[in-house]
Amino acid sequence: MGSATTKLAIWLWGSDAKDRALLAKLDVTLLPYFSLIWFLFGVTRASYSSAYISGMKEALGFQGKEYNYMSTAYLVVYAVCQMPGTSLLTIVRPKYVFVTANVAWSVLTLITYKMTHAWQVILLNAIEGGFSAIAYVGAQFILGSWYKRSELGIRAAVFCVFGQMGTMAGGWIQAGLLATLAERGGLPAWKWIFIIVSVMTIPVALFGWVFIPDLPAHRAAWYLSHEEKEHAATRLGALRKQSWDVTVFKRVLLSWQFWLLPFIFMLYSLCVQMLQNNVMAYWMASRGYTTIQQNNYPTGIYATAIFGTVVYAIISDKLQSRWEVSIAIGLTFIIGSSILVSSPSTDTGYFFAFYLLGTTFAPQAVWYSWMADVTGHDFQLRAITTGFMNSFDFAFVTWWPLVFYPATAAPNFHKGYVASLVTGALTLPFIGLIAYLEQRDRARGVIGRIEVDESIGDETDRLRGDEPGKPVDAPVNVQAAELNV
Repeated sequence: MGSATTKLAIWLWGSDAKDRALLAKLDVTLLPYFSLIWFLFGVTRASYSSAYISGMKEALGFQGKEYNYMSTAYLVVYAVCQMPGTSLLTIVRPKYVFVTANVAWSVLTLITYKMTHAWQVILLNAIEGGFSAIAYVGAQFILGSWYKRSELGIRAAVFCVFGQMGTMAGGWIQAGLLATLAERGGLPAWKWIFIIVSVMTIPVALFGWVFIPDLPAHRAAWYLSHEEKEHAATRLGALRKQSWDVTVFKRVLLSWQFWLLPFIFMLYSLCVQMLQNNVMAYWMASRGYTTIQQNNYPTGIYATAIFGTVVYAIISDKLQSRWEVSIAIGLTFIIGSSILVSSPSTDTGYFFAFYLLGTTFAPQAVWYSWMADVTGHDFQLRAITTGFMNSFDFAFVTWWPLVFYPATAAPNFHKGYVASLVTGALTLPFIGLIAYLEQRDRARGVIGRIEVDESIGDETDRLRGDEPGKPVDAPVNVQAAELNV
């Protein structure tokens, strides 16, 4: 039994005993917290689309493009708050930031069920966007601070998968409410989901208060031993840059990482808009499918998203390289979009295309891990780029559906399918460019952290990993080396 347990631990957390002890604890505290929060985020966002087609539209008097305006109001505030949010994590203990945001988000979700007009829901969505902005990018930033290059992809995938599961569960919950809770307590089924999601979020926020370990350099996690704290603070290597000074914006704005990773992530987000905005549900309605089917069948997209995200992340971690799986994702963009552009003569063709394209949600894990790989040497660059990656994305996503996927055009979204084909195809040359620049800069020793000796971890502030405000002044005789992380 002992031998079998050891083999399992090695398979899960590697052969290094120090890494195994640390990762085992992080994987049952840090990772579950962010994963559960992202799960609830998925449930919440899915609840709006499910509620809209299940009675909220008529009850609150949504007209024309007001559903699109609701999503746009949320996305605009969400996008604006992301870079400030990730930057805040470099100067304020992450535990305080996340728990405050979680509680506020939960209260706003609860209030939604009391709304009586469409404009009220639109306004609440905008406010909620500000508090939920940290949920995704903040989690990616924290995960990138604790996990090595060979560990990060699968953890980011687990985190993202919980979001996909939340989106799937949102549809299932709403379908169940339609069948079992309609008019219970005098409330229509679509209102119950907002109450349920809010009640679910509070315990997870409290879990975060106890188990968020902040950043490695804080050495604040009560459940880590002194040795584990020191190991966590040094095992990824020392940063080359980590202080807020006058050079921050110059080195960020002149870096290729700040522009290219957010750019391909934006292209990805525009490409998969046919999987958002109720596009599949509108198409199903035009084909005579029932409301229950319109809630249930699109969840298959998220099942294939889970599969693709996990598989691509595992492969990229094993390779310790992200570009190979990125090419495969780009080719899938082209194949799936081409099928939709061709207007299949059977429903099977549409279902196949939608479900195939679901696998291309993988960049949420793979490309954020890639971004962490190439910005890990610079604390501020990583924080700002993490926020900008989603903000730049949403700067386009906020208006793109209004042009290519307006509710008034349903179910004919041919123009949107063509746009997805173009944006998906454009990812390929930029993936190649990023891969070239990464290999070039690793060869030059420009990116990658500085290898440090854990035995002197307590003797110098230079080794204090991600500690905010502490400059890194590496001795001139320390040779920068890319770690195998």
